[in-house]
Amino acid sequence: METTFLSDSVLVKAGTFSDYLMLFGIVFWISLSLSGIWIWRRTHIGKIGIFFTLLMFLPFSFMCYKSYQDKEIFSYKLVIDKNEKKVRFGDSALEPDIEFPFTEFISYQIKSESESKKDGRLYSDTIYLNHISGLLLPVAVVSVRKYNDSKESFSRYTKLSKEFRKFFRIFPLPVETRTGKPFKELLVKPKLPNEKSEPNVVLKGGKFDTMISPKEQTQQTTNNPPQFPIRWDHHITNANWYFSLSLLSIGNLGLFLFVVTIRENGNSNWVWGLVLLFVGYLSFAAQYHFWIREKQGTQYKIEPAEKSYLFSSLKGGKSTEEKVWIRNSDKMGFLELPGKTLHIQSKLAYEKTKALASSLEDPSSDFGDALKLTKEAYEASDWERWDLSDLPMEVAVRLFLVL
Repeated sequence: METTFLSDSVLVKAGTFSDYLMLFGIVFWISLSLSGIWIWRRTHIGKIGIFFTLLMFLPFSFMCYKSYQDKEIFSYKLVIDKNEKKVRFGDSALEPDIEFPFTEFISYQIKSESESKKDGRLYSDTIYLNHISGLLLPVAVVSVRKYNDSKESFSRYTKLSKEFRKFFRIFPLPVETRTGKPFKELLVKPKLPNEKSEPNVVLKGGKFDTMISPKEQTQQTTNNPPQFPIRWDHHITNANWYFSLSLLSIGNLGLFLFVVTIRENGNSNWVWGLVLLFVGYLSFAAQYHFWIREKQGTQYKIEPAEKSYLFSSLKGGKSTEEKVWIRNSDKMGFLELPGKTLHIQSKLAYEKTKALASSLEDPSSDFGDALKLTKEAYEASDWERWDLSDLPMEVAVRLFLVL
């Protein structure tokens, strides 16, 4: 994700593959697939070499070509406009962007993660804009690495504070952790207006809703409700195809090794070729059957009922009910962006999980409390997951706002 700070705005774009990279992939895989000519001419393997390389690498070149031709790839884009005092975002040119006024955002939230590396530790902080509806819009990722052998002074939050100094210049808001507590580690603070009308925020259906009528009026005028029923086709991602072709390549390698070694009398390596052949082809068959064939040609639909929203799938003329959202039920929804996965859980599970997270953040909390809260969170867990990744973000967000 790339964040660009301009004079009066912030532009956020998701990282996408360049067309030139796809063109390079086409040429690279074609070159590898034709390398079998050298094997044919320079070794005793013969014509099976060119057959093997074409079988092994040409499909990857075709996938790069398909990726290059695919102009419907969604790309997350967000603009924080200081002049218009609005935040616009979306990932499709076919749908009107979502627009929220500055007054509907209540804070920045920070999700902190750390990962152990061979030479030290990598710290990553993802910055989100927290909308009053409960939406968290990712706007930046700040990463710093601490090296084990470094003698220089290390400040965990210096770079993060510099990033927030830029955000505060355009859009100042309080900064909090994912559990809603003030984030105290920053070296800078936003200069907020002395008199700021705070909306009366209450928890409602898993989202934050305000009792102020102008806000409700604003949402109705800026964000049109989705047109039901919402229909979309399941899209088999190129990443899924690449993984499947990788498994197929293992089987092709086993076939090549088996044929070559079986032609050499006394070479017992044909056994390994046979093992790779079966492992690769069987893995490819399982991957293709469960993740491609079973889902290819499937259409999904979300439609309102009397007291609920129904999520169903249609394949081969057969309709199957997948999920149900009961209106005004004891459930909460969280839309993960930019991945567009809708997570649904009970309010009790949410409170227990939040209590566990707060306990882990508190240095004075002991191990026994964490174990007790972990058990309570597990017993209260009641999760559902709606995959909306094939929907334009604008449609997925408008659906979330009416749930």
